[in-house]
Amino acid sequence: MIKRSLGLVTSFTPEIFKCEYFTRIIYGIIDAMRNTSYDLRFIMISHDDPREPTDILQQHNVDGLMFLTWTIHPKFVQDARRGFKNLPVVLVNDFSPEVETNIVYCNHTIGTRKAFQYLIHRGYRRIGMIQGPDEDSRDAQVRYKVYRETLDASGLEFNSNYFRKCDYFFEEDGYLKMLDLIHHAPTLPRAVFCFNDDIAIGALRALKEEKISCPQQVAIVGYDGLERGKYVDPPLTSVRQPLEAMGREMVKILVQRIEGGSTQPIRKEFQPELIIRGSAA
Repeated sequence: MIKRSLGLVTSFTPEIFKCEYFTRIIYGIIDAMRNTSYDLRFIMISHDDPREPTDILQQHNVDGLMFLTWTIHPKFVQDARRGFKNLPVVLVNDFSPEVETNIVYCNHTIGTRKAFQYLIHRGYRRIGMIQGPDEDSRDAQVRYKVYRETLDASGLEFNSNYFRKCDYFFEEDGYLKMLDLIHHAPTLPRAVFCFNDDIAIGALRALKEEKISCPQQVAIVGYDGLERGKYVDPPLTSVRQPLEAMGREMVKILVQRIEGGSTQPIRKEFQPELIIRGSAA
């Protein structure tokens, strides 16, 4: 009997296995697959791969596909669906209403709004943002949009001196952008919302090196709810995504589709939770 397999498509980069955001989703996928009869195959895609997506898929011969970084490879998603019409596909995050395939996502409009409303209710008025790169990230675009909308709705001014956009999603990027803000902004924001926890942890390190106290002088809020946020100083306030549960749901949907479920796209929405700790208490 031939063993069936699920493919997990990711970017060909070591950061996939170093970044806790990705490893927690992968943990949920692996945990769910332990209770199935399927193997898991990683399909690593690089930007300069000359092969066509259909050629890559034929080499791997999988029964279904999960995409971990689908917005980086939108053509791969399209070609997988066109070239293999019976091949089920499920995406994670970067939700958009026009997406016409199975997707598991966290509601980042709600999550971002929770973070800003919390800061505003705590009395913060000068609120900045360290944004992630948003060219390939719909989630980054959503968070910036909610940031501007929430400021406007609360009668607060957007100050470009308090805004920085990172080139990547990692701790070093948050560290460098916070240093740039400290050294070049005429005044400091009273609070800073960071695109993710890695960037927020880098920002905390920059504040500490510059002897700027958090949250007394500058409060910091991250996003994702990573475990290591508990152990930085001060512990990080963050919006938590249920990443492991989202990974498990990806497997559940894919197996259901392979074994004869509905053909209508499934959109499974998860709700974020604001975790209040010392960095914005």
